[in-house]
Amino acid sequence: MSSDQPTTDSRPVVRKRSRKTRTSVLLADRFAGLLIKLGGIGTILTVSLVFVFLLWVVFPLFLPAAMQSQEDFPKKLASQSSSLIHMGVNEYLHITWTVDSDGDLVWYHSETGEQIGSQALFPGETPTAWSFSLRGGHVAFAFEDATVRLGTIGFETSFVADDNLPDEVTDLPIGDGVPYEGGILERTPENQFRLQTLVADLQDPIKVDVDSKITLIDQSVSSKGKIFALLTENGEFRLARVTERKNLLTGKITTKLREGKTQVELSDGSAPNHIMLAGLGDSVIVTWPDGRAERFDCRNASKPTLVETVDLVESPDARLTAIEFLIGKTSIVTGDSDGNVDVWFRVKPEDATTSDGATLVRAHRLPAGDSPVVSLAASPRSRMVAVGFEDQSVRLFHVTSNQELSEAKLTDGNLPATHLAIAPKDNAVVSINDDQLQVWAVDASHPEITWSSIFSSVWYEGYAEPEHAWQSSSGTDEFEEKYGMMPLVFGTLKSTFYSMLFAVPLALLAAIYTSEFLHAKAKARIKPTIEVMASLPSVVLGFLAALFFAPLVEDIVPEVLTALITVPFAFLLGAYLWQLLPASLEVQFRKYRIFGVAIALPIGLAMAYFFGDSVERWLFAGDIKAWLDGQIGTGTGAWMFILLPLSAFLVIWFVNSLVSPRIRSAGKHWPRSSFAQIDLVKFLVACLGTVAIAYIASAILNTLGWDPRGSYVGTYVQRNSLIVGAIMGFAVIPIIYTIADDALSAVPESIRAASLGAGATPWQTAIRVVVPTAMSGLFSAVMVGLGRAVGETMIVLMAAGNTALMDLNVFNGFRTLSANIAVELPEAVINSSHYRMLFLAALLLFVITFVVNTVAETIRLRFRKRAFQL
Repeated sequence: MSSDQPTTDSRPVVRKRSRKTRTSVLLADRFAGLLIKLGGIGTILTVSLVFVFLLWVVFPLFLPAAMQSQEDFPKKLASQSSSLIHMGVNEYLHITWTVDSDGDLVWYHSETGEQIGSQALFPGETPTAWSFSLRGGHVAFAFEDATVRLGTIGFETSFVADDNLPDEVTDLPIGDGVPYEGGILERTPENQFRLQTLVADLQDPIKVDVDSKITLIDQSVSSKGKIFALLTENGEFRLARVTERKNLLTGKITTKLREGKTQVELSDGSAPNHIMLAGLGDSVIVTWPDGRAERFDCRNASKPTLVETVDLVESPDARLTAIEFLIGKTSIVTGDSDGNVDVWFRVKPEDATTSDGATLVRAHRLPAGDSPVVSLAASPRSRMVAVGFEDQSVRLFHVTSNQELSEAKLTDGNLPATHLAIAPKDNAVVSINDDQLQVWAVDASHPEITWSSIFSSVWYEGYAEPEHAWQSSSGTDEFEEKYGMMPLVFGTLKSTFYSMLFAVPLALLAAIYTSEFLHAKAKARIKPTIEVMASLPSVVLGFLAALFFAPLVEDIVPEVLTALITVPFAFLLGAYLWQLLPASLEVQFRKYRIFGVAIALPIGLAMAYFFGDSVERWLFAGDIKAWLDGQIGTGTGAWMFILLPLSAFLVIWFVNSLVSPRIRSAGKHWPRSSFAQIDLVKFLVACLGTVAIAYIASAILNTLGWDPRGSYVGTYVQRNSLIVGAIMGFAVIPIIYTIADDALSAVPESIRAASLGAGATPWQTAIRVVVPTAMSGLFSAVMVGLGRAVGETMIVLMAAGNTALMDLNVFNGFRTLSANIAVELPEAVINSSHYRMLFLAALLLFVITFVVNTVAETIRLRFRKRAFQL
């Protein structure tokens, strides 16, 4: 080829690439960054707004109550008797009525003090004793001729057409009332005219067979009928149940008495000043001015029996100055000359010596006043009590929360509030003293709620001692609401503990196995199958737990408990038997080990079924349910629950520290089969030693008199913590397993190779190298599972019995915060205490989750830092 011939360059022509990023890419990058930033900020704002909303709903629970004197009060009453025995007010605060000792009923217009009407209840007669009920307007009067008249004093409501009303009435502002035809006519927000009139309806006199004047009387009215108790001046105590029959033709009511009597001792010369008949008519308390009280058991109405004597005042010089029943006529409120205000009710302690098994106890002491108590008024709607003191102060208390809500002072007059009444809607307190009518508006929306009543034990009516309790509703209006959060928090922690106890070991061990030992092809099929478990609706799991597993387990409790031992034993025994295979066969069948593991489960269950009856006879006296109730047997079996795992750890430590090193030292030249046989024998001896140590220790503790029944084991309930732990653990396992497996799989293969190359076995590599490296991910998996368990609703709602209890018993149920919200929120009245307490439960659940996640993230970061150091 000629040297001057031009040569052709065959290299491809390379276009020069622009080093400038296109505008569209920059815009897309900025847009994506903005979206991510907005998403993060939006998430934070959303969570913050949820917290703020919960706080906004809950905050009014803790606002202080107030009593505010109404404008233009006090009012001078137009006509006022000097011997009032009772007063009341209607629910709209327009009418105040009084009854005096002569039996005259007078009612007034509250806004002006003007008398609207009056009525002589007993013309020509003067009552010697009287009783007025808090609810229903029931009254009872006794007379000199040993007769008793029962009846009601209450308000009748009707609506008047505005066509027949004068112009000055039709122009009434909404909410105002004026006297009209012996009542008060009020214009309602619906633009109707409501007329309320006071009506007294008294029955014919009932003759009582007594020999002297009746000085005290009280009555109770319930679904079982009327009953009254009376005391005469010579100490004769009568209890009478009233049976009424109405003639359908004439309308006449025939009254029949079923009486019982006894004698009250009057040896000290002083006369009793009060008789108090309980709402059910099963107990009567007679009190004296010096504070002495005698309680009579009246369950047998024909034979009242004195069961105990109690001193209602502490100081020997103090006097009992006032006494009233709370709503329901179970608790009594007493006031004395030292200014003390106490609440008493009957309880049934185990060591009671009375014939009815009950004892009258002082359950609450409300904040004392600086002067003697002169009057008491209980609310007809709640547990509020208004107390008038001699220094002209009036204080408002709430019994359940044991707090003083507010205090007011009489502004005019020289006498204290000798008569008090709380309005039917709890929105006002009314007093009469020195011909003066005083009205205070009350703003106490949630008087039963305090931090102490929520998180501390409270002595509720009828309870033997202060307790934590949640019970927001009942079948009667007299019910004492219980808003203790601790049973719900306890139930949440209990369900979480048992579900995590079941789920965490299985999920983590499964993740370690599939990540480190299972063949990749098998893992590709098994892992998605486990993850599918997470898609099962919790309501389906709860349904199965409540209607299938709970009844099934109830019939085979000994077998289930035995399976907790035999199933792990079967797996471990299978592992030791596998070691007996010759090396060539072990390598050949290694890929089929999973089938051996699958066979171990039914073998363990079969062993539990076979040995269940024997275990029941050995540890549970042949009947585990009677044993759990404490009816038969000893506490040895209960101690085995705790001591068996502890003795297992002790035996493992002993074998690994003392036995195994000696065997390895002595068997340096032994063949593989000999080591396998020695390992099998060592395992079997260790199992027997574990059971023996646990049983001996349990027997010793039982001999010392320590029987744990009634604590972490107790009466068996079909829907219990054991069922919930297993089923909810089944729901949590896929979440923990998936995240844990991903964390283990993310460990670089170079770390595994380095460990194996250094001579470590696959098991040593997994436990000592891979797991520590992936610890932050494993911890995150557990925390995500914990969050799932804490917030679970449907499973615990359907399978846990849904009873708010603080009971460690694994065989009893509970109620969680989330389940409580789901059950009760649809029925809660908006803005009521119940409604806001449910939001407080939600706020508490929010805070618990937030705190747990924050702590978990802190710990996870520490694990991650250590992993980087590896």
